Amino acid sequence: MYRFVALITLSLTLCVNAYAASVWEVTDGENTMYLGGTLHILSPSDYPLPDAYKAAYEASDSLVFETDLAALTSPEFGRKSMELLTYGESGTLSDDISDKTMKALKAHLEERGIPVDRFMNMRPAMVGITLSMIEFQRMGLTSQGVDRFYYTVGMGDGKPMLWLETPEEQLHFIAKLGEGEEDAYLQYSIDDVEELPELLPELREDWREGDMDGLYSLAMQDFKKEYPDVYHSILTQRNNNWIPELIKMMKTPETEFVLVGTLHMPGEGGILAQLKDQGYTITKK
Repeated sequence: MYRFVALITLSLTLCVNAYAASVWEVTDGENTMYLGGTLHILSPSDYPLPDAYKAAYEASDSLVFETDLAALTSPEFGRKSMELLTYGESGTLSDDISDKTMKALKAHLEERGIPVDRFMNMRPAMVGITLSMIEFQRMGLTSQGVDRFYYTVGMGDGKPMLWLETPEEQLHFIAKLGEGEEDAYLQYSIDDVEELPELLPELREDWREGDMDGLYSLAMQDFKKEYPDVYHSILTQRNNNWIPELIKMMKTPETEFVLVGTLHMPGEGGILAQLKDQGYTITKK
């Protein structure tokens, strides 16, 4: 069930050479916007990206990201991350999880040659994300993702850039992962990470078919049912916050290329469904 946690960490890190279906055109008959599902980490073999991304980039006047990517590498953001995602002097991981979960975490890390002591000052939200990142690296996913790639290209081209939420807002969403059920969150995160090698091929197949319903069913439906509060704060609430901003952009003659995590696309509360409900025509590219 918590496979969702690993996926939200990078919003579907998959091999994408065949996945042109991750870009959509949104139009009201006069104005146009492109939506691109971002993959925050890729393998070197995933480049060059699918042609649909390049076409949307070239047709756009500006880029829109989830957040200010430049600020994510600032010392101030690093300080705030440590503030929210680590214990500092206020305790350790063992204060929030059971002996059973600590034993499972230690065994999982020992298999990867990593001492558990490195994790003791991390809060469960950060531990879960770090476990996912370690596993993605083990699977060869080590390169910059779609959003960072187009940020770099856009900077070189002098293309205007906007974002939908501040880094601080995004950080607070991340910090809420597992809030109030830290032990269950971390135990499921461990199980989730160990299922990733089996999970990715099925996700790849959904992408080859452009099957967003299949993606939702596989990665999100059960999680939404069992952990509605976390699902709401990480996806639905943010989608709802973004939709008014996207509608404002659709009222201008400029064409935007909006790059957000792929898990924000599917489902009845997803960006695609919400924009369709607003009367826009959406076409998969």
